[in-house]
Amino acid sequence: MTVNPNIKSIAVIGCGPSGAGALKAFLAEGTFDRVKAFERRSDFGGLWNYTTETDIGAVPIPNTDPTIDLKAKLCKQTNKYVWPAAVYDYLDTNVPRDIMSYAEFPFDDSLPLFPHREDVRKYLNNYSEELKPYVAFNTKVVDVDYVDGKWQVTSRPVSIETEGGLKRSEDEGLEDTVETFDAILLSVGNYDLPYIPEKDGIEEWIAKYPGSIIHTKDYRSPQQVCGMVSKEGNILVVGNSASAGDLCFQIATQEKRLVYKSIRSKSKHPAGTSELTREVGDIEKFDADSKSVHIKNGTIIENVELIIFATGYLKSYPFLNKNVTAKFPLLTDGLRVLNVYEHIFPFYYPNLAILGLGRFVLPTRTSETQGCYVSKVWSGKLTLPPVEDMIKWEKDRVAIKGPGKAFHDLPFPDDVNYSQNLNQQIIAAGGGLVPHVWTAKEIIIRALMVQVKVGYIKYKQASGMSATSYQELIDAGYLEPFEVSEENARYFLDNVTQ
Repeated sequence: MTVNPNIKSIAVIGCGPSGAGALKAFLAEGTFDRVKAFERRSDFGGLWNYTTETDIGAVPIPNTDPTIDLKAKLCKQTNKYVWPAAVYDYLDTNVPRDIMSYAEFPFDDSLPLFPHREDVRKYLNNYSEELKPYVAFNTKVVDVDYVDGKWQVTSRPVSIETEGGLKRSEDEGLEDTVETFDAILLSVGNYDLPYIPEKDGIEEWIAKYPGSIIHTKDYRSPQQVCGMVSKEGNILVVGNSASAGDLCFQIATQEKRLVYKSIRSKSKHPAGTSELTREVGDIEKFDADSKSVHIKNGTIIENVELIIFATGYLKSYPFLNKNVTAKFPLLTDGLRVLNVYEHIFPFYYPNLAILGLGRFVLPTRTSETQGCYVSKVWSGKLTLPPVEDMIKWEKDRVAIKGPGKAFHDLPFPDDVNYSQNLNQQIIAAGGGLVPHVWTAKEIIIRALMVQVKVGYIKYKQASGMSATSYQELIDAGYLEPFEVSEENARYFLDNVTQ
């Protein structure tokens, strides 16, 4: 890969948490003549933009195809086209507010320690307010090609007015705009396209019971999903991630319903517990004839009326032209990005960068660092290693993590070490936006995050209140006191693995 030393124009696709941070970094760098972001929604916030609409029926079941191009849905309440997002009614963050904030832009101290989804949306919009002149909202990128040494971006409005009313432009007619840029940043495609794995009998099941299998992206509330089943029907959640635990806890405690959870491994995320949540093993098969789900240990769950897959998302960039990906594909199965250095730079594509690939990271903080790092590289203040070295980096990574989705895993302390390594290079390069550097207290909180969330949930159950500080949890006996020091932070970095 060669980086053009004279990059003057940059396109940013997606202006959620990652894209907004990167856009701010590019503008602060002061060396680029033109920076433009494309955002298909009407505002900042990305996946934190809650919608009542869901994507039920938008993908086949099972779904392992990363090339599916999802369409906007008409909101009957507002008569506007929206993009269903993976946030639900009673969603709180899994990350304490002080370690998910951007540099020099803290959350309000009066907010709960783990803010509600609406608090996060407002925070992101406040952070991004100054960026509005640089963003084309309600604009979908439909094609990205590399032509004559430039990136060619084709976009169109999400909807258009016709004699028959508001219509999707892709349905009613093309209103394409084609622009060229020296460099392009992808900050989309990580939490949008549901992944529903293949299971024996699943196709026969969904054919016989349409609508009985959904994804967590389609979940809005326990009342919604319990309204989809009879009083005698069973609910099965597949997965053991943060959303799986959250959904089971909400259904069990708010609706007093028994809910089964099919798991294959221990969860890295804390969640509330209830005696009405019953954990079972991995699924052996779906038996449509008997309306039962067979577990590999021999357990049979009968009269299953709703299955919710909490199995994550496929990485997806359906707008990338085949001319770009024909020789060196970025995606095959959608579980990881291929031919990529430092989880950012595809090394066979000049002046292309991707944000948000890391799993088990703190997305806002990590992407801010990544955006600043890209800005330094594209301004010429930092230089990427030769392609041979980047290929070796990837091979070494595969040797450690394997060739699958674990390639992008950066659980603590990997995420902190990753960010700090890039931060050191960014700060040494000088100028521009300085990303948030981890403090000793933040490293300790990151290491203790599971214990903090568990204590937060128990405190809320016992008191009916949402704690706003760590000391509140300590005083109530739901969190062990901890000492803040550089030595203690180093101990956690060296001895705690999540």
